Amino acid sequence: MKIYFLSQWYFPEPDGRVSELAEALVKKGHDVSVITGFPNYPIGKVYPGYKITLFKKEVIKGVQVIRLPLYPDHSQRAINRALNYISFMLSAILLGTWHIKKPDVFWIYTPFSVLPAVLYKFIFKKNFVLEIADLWPDTIEATGMIRKGKVTQLLEYLANFGYEQSAAITVQNPGFETTLIERNVPDNKLHIVENWANENIYFPIEYDQALADSINVTGKFNIMFAGNIGIAQGIDNIINAAAECEDVPDIRFIIVGGGNCLDLAKKQVDELNIHNVVFVERQPANVMARYFSIADLLLVSLVDKPLFAITLPAKTQSYLACGKPVLIVKRGIDAEFLQEQGCAIQCDPENPELLANKIKELRELPIEKREQMGKLALTVFRENYSKDMLVTRMEKVLIDAGSN
Repeated sequence: MKIYFLSQWYFPEPDGRVSELAEALVKKGHDVSVITGFPNYPIGKVYPGYKITLFKKEVIKGVQVIRLPLYPDHSQRAINRALNYISFMLSAILLGTWHIKKPDVFWIYTPFSVLPAVLYKFIFKKNFVLEIADLWPDTIEATGMIRKGKVTQLLEYLANFGYEQSAAITVQNPGFETTLIERNVPDNKLHIVENWANENIYFPIEYDQALADSINVTGKFNIMFAGNIGIAQGIDNIINAAAECEDVPDIRFIIVGGGNCLDLAKKQVDELNIHNVVFVERQPANVMARYFSIADLLLVSLVDKPLFAITLPAKTQSYLACGKPVLIVKRGIDAEFLQEQGCAIQCDPENPELLANKIKELRELPIEKREQMGKLALTVFRENYSKDMLVTRMEKVLIDAGSN
């Protein structure tokens, strides 16, 4: 099949599962092209080696990538973020059409791409599959970027329009499916395709002594958070928990990543005058297994909002694939499921004292118990989040949509 992806983000940006899915479909014999923007996420500046032009074409691992201009930004200012989203949407509408040749089906990432997707559907008489990685406008309301009002009503209308016009909708967890059914989306349109982790990148490896030495955490009890550092992740709660753990000298919190709350997090550490938090700049995915190897616990964290009770961050699958115990600071059935499987401990969010106590309790566990949790994590990953299994599930959705 000739499949066109429409996604504002694509490799070398962190792009969810967009590039991995595109590359996997190419390996399955499909012809895949991606219409995307010039890379600028999450720093809000165009990456070195790129310059915004009317368009740029490149081939990445067999995928034809077509980059269109946008306004680069990832600040906390609502107007700037809106310009970022709207500029790509306009480029996709005005310029994207000229780069599309004989499509069989479209795969659309996020409701912000709905209007160009509907245009493509009208021009080329081909269906599109809408991928829901976040619920809109719920996500921006939950992060406090925009208050409920006319803008969120417009976003809700846009999302509902996309649900109506799509041939199929893929969601990343059962909670999203339930919510969309409650919003009158036909259940026969909905397909659960959970997030996966790339097993060629994320896998258990031996403790990396040299890496531990380089950041001065050798011989410590290491709790690691990796990924975007934004409002939704509740990093302030983690740092407050770190302050509660100062009485245990060997506990270290390692925060790997970047985002628009990184500077605030560093300032908080300075103001609390604590010395058990280590910041490491964002690392490429292909070295993260080394970092995970030096962690005793891997941390998932979200703020206490109803939306996040039905959201499981994609990093969770990467953690599981590396065979490490997971501490999940969020509510919801997905956190409860992983705790029931014996590979994770759930902790209520926005309660630093409770989080600190959970960490201290896990530190006191015999190492054999934590190793057993890690083995169970790997088993849960292989049984529920295998990339091959989930790519095949997504491929079937696309084939069915393209044949109708």
